[in-house]
Amino acid sequence: MMIPEPTPPAHAWAHPTDLGTTPLKADVVVIGAGSAGLTAAGLAASLGRRVILVERDRTGGECLFTGCVPSKALLSLAKRVHTAHGAVTLGLDVKGQPDWTVIQAEVRRVIDHFQTVDSPQAIAQSGVTVIAGEAAFVSPHVLEVTHAQGTRTVMGGEFVLATGSEAVIPDIEGLRDVPFLTHETIFDVPERPAHLIVLGGGPIGCELSQAFARLGSRVTTVDSGTRLISRDEPEASQALLDTLQEEGVTVHLDAQAIRAEVTPGGLRLHLKGGEVVEGTHLLVAVGKRPRVHGLGLDVIGAAFDGHGLNVRPSMQSVTCPYLWGAGDVVGGPMFTHGATERGILAGLGSVAWWGRAAARLRAPAGRVEQIPWVTYTDPEIAHWGQTEAQAVEQYGERVVVVDYDFTHLNRAVTEGEKGFVKLVAVRGVLGTPLGLRVVGAQAVGSRAGELIQGLSMSPRLGLHPLRTALLPVSYPTFSEATRQTYLGLFTEGEHFGRARPGRAGPVA
Repeated sequence: MMIPEPTPPAHAWAHPTDLGTTPLKADVVVIGAGSAGLTAAGLAASLGRRVILVERDRTGGECLFTGCVPSKALLSLAKRVHTAHGAVTLGLDVKGQPDWTVIQAEVRRVIDHFQTVDSPQAIAQSGVTVIAGEAAFVSPHVLEVTHAQGTRTVMGGEFVLATGSEAVIPDIEGLRDVPFLTHETIFDVPERPAHLIVLGGGPIGCELSQAFARLGSRVTTVDSGTRLISRDEPEASQALLDTLQEEGVTVHLDAQAIRAEVTPGGLRLHLKGGEVVEGTHLLVAVGKRPRVHGLGLDVIGAAFDGHGLNVRPSMQSVTCPYLWGAGDVVGGPMFTHGATERGILAGLGSVAWWGRAAARLRAPAGRVEQIPWVTYTDPEIAHWGQTEAQAVEQYGERVVVVDYDFTHLNRAVTEGEKGFVKLVAVRGVLGTPLGLRVVGAQAVGSRAGELIQGLSMSPRLGLHPLRTALLPVSYPTFSEATRQTYLGLFTEGEHFGRARPGRAGPVA
């Protein structure tokens, strides 16, 4: 039987019923329309392939609707409120709390702005056919897409799995009976929480703790670890803890939640050791896990586990040659920039033999752990590479660390900014610059997310640290922190970073 080729829809969201009931066929079928899936689908289409994109919810994915875009918009609004309240030191008297409905409307406006780019109409214009529904493999090269009106068969030569991740819900007694929130639902809460309990002290938990505290909520953060954002340097964790506590957030560390229950005013969280925390709302932010179940991966022999789809560095499935993974579904650090890079690899690999060769050559770009990450609190916490403890564990006494405090950075002093930079390096041959290399960096400050790019640029491009140390920068700018820190590797001076031997410590 001849299977008709799909025609890219010219209208908005193309529901399967809009395209009839005849099976569809494409060169490449992408499952999931988040950052990774959109990148892979667009790249494959631009290279002349017929592409079908299947999405279960909304095109744009987590980043647009429940991740980066709404959270950063909320943080920005919260910072404006915090700054206004802080103006009392300048003789201004700003009182009251912001209207939660106005805050939500502004977040929605920002989402709508970006949604146009990721809309089904825009995707269709790139030559990609978009259909809605839950996809699952029913046989090799064949998907069954389920929607409200029935099912639709979709066949393809190559497939890209970009189904993203979902919130981890810990096994806590009574938690399923409590109306808790996650990063996927927090932005739709109808009222500003009077007392928000945040379970989890990672980036998501810390960002939302600070945002809601600044917007007028009472906030209590509970984390089972001994420090917040444990993948960053201990100094960064402490700086963030100090800031949150100064802004009124109650933080419980090394605290294990063992039971949750509903109360007349909200909920009660019991901690190991007998302590009890009561609040009106609970946000569960203990992490995310790849969305791999219910997709029929076992039908096509695609290996996966709790860490996601098992893939090669090129993002090709290790056991199913026509399946490629992209984004959170392959596990590892879950960032939008990582999803985009992995989407490029998957898109290349799905088109032809030369695309697979290109994906293998480009594979190092898909190593998300080699890309800087940022926690967008205030101050921002930015990191790249190894921590001091990790470097000492690997290189021992060869590790040298340079510390640079913003009290020596003129631009920071003029703006009343606090922060620091930390550079982790491995000494050269016999202590000379020959073979000296930077293996990690940490920045804390209002512009840390921008600084980390310059701090990590030399090692990521394979350039000697001396080139960064000698590169002039504009004065007065925060970029001076990069040069001054790098200069600390080669010389001593009051305004340069201070070098010291690396110290061993707990490895995160």
